[in-house]
Amino acid sequence: MDYGSIPQQEEPEHIPMTEQQRTSYTQLLRNNVKGWYFYCFSSEPFIVSAVSTYIPLLLEQYARINGVKVNNHSKPCKSSDDQCVLPLFNGRLHVDTSSFPLYTFSLSVLVQTFIVVTVSGIVDRWNSVKIKGNILVLFSIIGSISTMLVSQLNVTQIYALPILYIIANSCFGVINVVGNSLLPTFVNGIIHVKVDGEETLAQEKLTNLISGRGASLGYLSALIVQIMSMFLINNSKSKQDIQVAIAFVGIWWILWQLPMIWLFQDLLFMQQRNVAITTTTATTSATTNAQSLYTNRISRRHINWKLFTYGWISLWDSLKHARLLKDVMIFLLSWFIISDSTTTINSTAILFSKTELHMSTLNLVTISILTMINAMIGAFVIPQILSKRLNLLPKRIMICIICWTCVIPFYGILGFIFKDIGLKHKFEMYILAVWYGLSLGGLAAVSRSVFSLIIPRGKESTFFSLFSITDKGSSILGPFLIGLITDKTHNIRYAFYLLFFLLVLSLPFLEMLDVDRGKKEAEELSLLEPGDNAIRVD
Repeated sequence: MDYGSIPQQEEPEHIPMTEQQRTSYTQLLRNNVKGWYFYCFSSEPFIVSAVSTYIPLLLEQYARINGVKVNNHSKPCKSSDDQCVLPLFNGRLHVDTSSFPLYTFSLSVLVQTFIVVTVSGIVDRWNSVKIKGNILVLFSIIGSISTMLVSQLNVTQIYALPILYIIANSCFGVINVVGNSLLPTFVNGIIHVKVDGEETLAQEKLTNLISGRGASLGYLSALIVQIMSMFLINNSKSKQDIQVAIAFVGIWWILWQLPMIWLFQDLLFMQQRNVAITTTTATTSATTNAQSLYTNRISRRHINWKLFTYGWISLWDSLKHARLLKDVMIFLLSWFIISDSTTTINSTAILFSKTELHMSTLNLVTISILTMINAMIGAFVIPQILSKRLNLLPKRIMICIICWTCVIPFYGILGFIFKDIGLKHKFEMYILAVWYGLSLGGLAAVSRSVFSLIIPRGKESTFFSLFSITDKGSSILGPFLIGLITDKTHNIRYAFYLLFFLLVLSLPFLEMLDVDRGKKEAEELSLLEPGDNAIRVD
């Protein structure tokens, strides 16, 4: 991105910026944005490839190998059997083999939510780009190692597989929140230094641009990983070896996150400027305060239990603040429903394809590749087309995408009525993969950019933890309910009724959202508590 192409704005008199300072600061911004792109590029294959494709298949495969027939628990399940259950805890509990991955996913999100809240509070307390970058690297290493360990398990380790998956998914949740919280920080920095004229318009444009590029790079990365994984699976002995693909995802994750160590740096001069604008104290005091906020020397006395409880205290404060931010509450409520349905569509479709349509691993990887190609197109093209050519506001773009997504579960429901359409044939899954990919990419780009516009400055990580809790927390409910439906009916097709209902339910809530009002409320709230969310170190 060429920041020099953005017209210059006269600097405030509090802290004048020299040309040398501007050049240095612009280079820092470039590096930080590059680091943010590496965050998207390195981590997205885990959620897209491992979580959405391989691990659900592996969990179902392990469950089927260790399962028994639904009508006779004394006979082992065969790969050709349509209905099987997995005995857990010495046979005290039996779950459908298709429900086992869904229950595991729900539990992983529950654990992820607890860890995300704790860690997001810590990074907000420090309020440092460098520390946030280090957190991204640390949890990327733990998550990638856990992913690679999955590839070393054998079919008898039915409990080790969910545990490793929960660890890896929790790590991804942390880096997702911390990474997303950096987006408004970088956008605000670019605007305050370079933009002339309408700041609001520039903010929307830059946010959509950077978020869209990040989403596109993430899906491009996932596409490359899926193609390479297909090659690895096809050249495996059984041509069904999912674990070799999972290992490759872990290796990709740990390698591509390394540049973030050097690219993420604190924007000290920008912090001085923001403090000077928002504080009522003397300029000298403000500058000293900014320097103390961003020093790299972390005092040992701050590393105590209060630091780990700060996330929960901050979350409670954010919930109280969110109550004052009407449009934040509206967005989170609507996004809870949207995320639940769109995320669950993918896992449901993968399991449906394997159990009902009997598609091979390579067929499912091909579907995932089609999804990624179109998600990449959707993330970059759809928001641009709908906003520029049709002149739609971000809220309208989201509504259009959701209506587009409703077609997927509705088409699955048609299978109860018609014999030849409604996901009765394998080729239909390829068509819906294109459809789903376009909607997934568009939502990924638009949702983050809309939310970043209506949250207060200085509490990005905490509010994005609310976003993540809403995003991932909803996934506790959706897969769990579908698991119950599948256990009850032993027919996963009934899940499409729930998914369609949730998507339609989100539309009236999203219609109530007013982005302009939300931005105004966020600005007013951010001025009430300037800089009170960071650690001050001596």
